[in-house]
Amino acid sequence: MKKKITNLFFGVLAYCSFLQNTVAQEEIKLIGFTYSGESISNIVKWNAGETEYSDTNAVDYVGVLGGSSVYNSNIGEYYSRILVNENEDYVSKFFKYNTQDNSISVNDVTNFFNGSAEVDMESGMLYSYVNDIDNNVYLNQFNPATQVSNNLGNYEFNEGTFFFPDASCYDSDQGIYYFIIQDEQGKKLVKTVVDSFAYTIIPIVDQNIIGNIGMEYSNEQNALHVIYPEFNNETGTSTMNVGFLNGETGQINNAINIAEITALQLFNRTYDQNTETLIFIGIDLNNEQRLYLYNTITNQIENRPLPQSLIYEIEADNFQYAQTRYNSLRIEENQVSNFVVSPNPVTTSFSVKYNGTTSNYEIFDVLGKSVQKGNIENGQQIEVNNLNKGVYFLNLKSETFNENKKIIIN
Repeated sequence: MKKKITNLFFGVLAYCSFLQNTVAQEEIKLIGFTYSGESISNIVKWNAGETEYSDTNAVDYVGVLGGSSVYNSNIGEYYSRILVNENEDYVSKFFKYNTQDNSISVNDVTNFFNGSAEVDMESGMLYSYVNDIDNNVYLNQFNPATQVSNNLGNYEFNEGTFFFPDASCYDSDQGIYYFIIQDEQGKKLVKTVVDSFAYTIIPIVDQNIIGNIGMEYSNEQNALHVIYPEFNNETGTSTMNVGFLNGETGQINNAINIAEITALQLFNRTYDQNTETLIFIGIDLNNEQRLYLYNTITNQIENRPLPQSLIYEIEADNFQYAQTRYNSLRIEENQVSNFVVSPNPVTTSFSVKYNGTTSNYEIFDVLGKSVQKGNIENGQQIEVNNLNKGVYFLNLKSETFNENKKIIIN
């Protein structure tokens, strides 16, 4: 598998009509690098639409690998792969920027995450597909705290499969990692349940899509949002579209054709979970870079100005969103579990094994609502036939422990 990584990708698009500025003026926090023309000069924070940075921290790096940035909203840290000059040689390093205290650290690379890396907002783990020295493709789990990587399982793809490093996203509720591949049969969606490494390959129905597909996930809507160029055989022109990708059927439903853009900066795209906004940088008809915001709820789009500098690798600061949604039920990675649920994912029932006698259990949905509770004995089965498919949290309370565990009902 070969991936070409550059600092900036542009996709040339067709001319269309002017679009209206209608997206609500809500605060959207962004993070990114600035480029001086010779090197990466700053790590910056600003609010969408403002032309001045709220925080600027000077750095000096040769460059940044395109598509390598990712924001860990679980702990408020921005990661990227940077290039530094060491002994007249370019060396890749692991860059970490804490958005809460503005601290910066640069470490040797011990991980294998690439431009397809995505963060689980609940656990803070990073997931990506990676190829080893024998060209086997596997699912990689990376712990940014320890910088330890784990191979969770190997994929079986057709020979000659092509990968899109900007076409991935993560469902933090159900623990599903999505990414897009292309082989002789066309583009396909790979859907992987990370806990069990169970994956399915779903053909994407719309094969008029040319080039890369940018993909973002909304945890509130449980929806895959995509931005993609599409070729019209009748007119011989291409347009940039935003739509929804059905994670079960592979069908793409177009929501809007984007006007006013002559080029799109791939890898300069992110998603704000608070406002449900798809955000990207494009080049307008005046050959100026603009910040485009597509509200996936209202189906409205607007453009806003950017600070007067080249910006790379933008990410939305979803720290407060993740804290509100996941913090109360989060399980620390280093915590020793006091009970085991089997099987998980669950179909109709599961057993709970632990040290002890009678315990109280309670099941909560992702919004924190209690949906089932009772008393159980060690090894007893809990029936969940009355619950809908989805993600839940099981709380088990005994005289010696009180612990939560995520369960998935299929």
